[in-house]
Amino acid sequence: MTKQQFLNELNRLLAPLPEAERVDILSDYESHIDAAIENGKTEEEAVMDLGSPRTIAYELGAFQPVEKTTFTDFISQKNPSTPNVGPNIFAFLGMLLFNLLFIIGPVVGIAGTFVGLYAAAIACLVTPLGFIMNLFTHDTPILLMFFFVLAAFSFGYLLFLLTHFLAKGYIRLLHWYWKLNVRIVKGGI
Repeated sequence: MTKQQFLNELNRLLAPLPEAERVDILSDYESHIDAAIENGKTEEEAVMDLGSPRTIAYELGAFQPVEKTTFTDFISQKNPSTPNVGPNIFAFLGMLLFNLLFIIGPVVGIAGTFVGLYAAAIACLVTPLGFIMNLFTHDTPILLMFFFVLAAFSFGYLLFLLTHFLAKGYIRLLHWYWKLNVRIVKGGI
């Protein structure tokens, strides 16, 4: 970006400020650029050292809402502050492949186990209904059936509590693993 482009862009972004203040700010930045050029820097280096006009306008309190730009305008800008997303894309693809090959199978298998344990617990919890229906239809010893139903109900209740406790821990583990994946893709690790 040349000195004139920088000053024009900064002037455009500082438009909400009063004219006198805007002229003073532009004069200061022009003198900074001229001083850097006199010290041996190129015009582009001097402008780049000052930072982006948008950042300067934001810091000076004259930031305007997001402006609409087309995709081609965005691509055609040569902005050194635009991050290189190439490594993030490769990290994402690598994590996707790893998760598909090694993680999805066990995760689905363990989730299926929890569904089965919940179903078994619920089946044991509804045994008293079977006991009530059996009272009217069969001649099974009532005391024996009562203790069987009590044992099955107690087992179902304990199985439900244990499964619920383990499922909560499993969900926390999956949440932690998800956050780890996000950090890896963003380049935090």
